Amino acid sequence: MKTALLALAALLLAATTARAADESARDPTAWPPALRSAMAAASAASAASAVEPSDNAIRQVVFVNGHAYVVQRGRRFGIGELLDGARIERITEQAVWLREAGQVRREPLYGGVEKRLPAPPSKAAAGIKKSKEKP
Repeated sequence: MKTALLALAALLLAATTARAADESARDPTAWPPALRSAMAAASAASAASAVEPSDNAIRQVVFVNGHAYVVQRGRRFGIGELLDGARIERITEQAVWLREAGQVRREPLYGGVEKRLPAPPSKAAAGIKKSKEKP
């Protein structure tokens, strides 16, 4: 009976030591494994659904002496020229319009960003009185 108790105590001591070694080896700043795998799955899903810009995406427009040009592969393309099989119809600061197969499509330079006029001042801001100095 004494040897059984000693064997049980040794077994408990070994299990406790192994568990303590596992916990001390774990990085306290690392995410838990369940959260790490969930984040990896979410980033893989977002990467699969993201639209990657192609090598032919328009990235730069320059204005020289009042004329707009698209810069692609180190060359300037003006209005009316062919760019990857599409004719350039219009060039602005925000987008380029291309005609291809009878259809005109707008290619934005900065996806999701649009230039807008500032909002007019509100009536509340216009009614604020400025303080006057006392004589």
